[in-house]
Amino acid sequence: IYQIGNNPEQTIKLPSTIHNCTSVQDLILSVYSNLNISCDRDQGFLTERTILSVRNDDVSSINDDALNMFLGEPIVN
Repeated sequence: IYQIGNNPEQTIKLPSTIHNCTSVQDLILSVYSNLNISCDRDQGFLTERTILSVRNDDVSSINDDALNMFLGEPIVN
């Protein structure tokens, strides 16, 4: 990210599925496929993917939407 911010002429290609998202939920499911389905996932499933936002309010909202997609009851330790 640092290199991108320091080189405004650099172009980054986004996956074509990102451009087809019409809602935040579509974006979340595009980045974190099958988040709302119970299945086995690789250990790095969540940590190897990122949705970036410039505003903390948006980050909080996206996190809430993503957490609400998980199946089952929440467990708080």
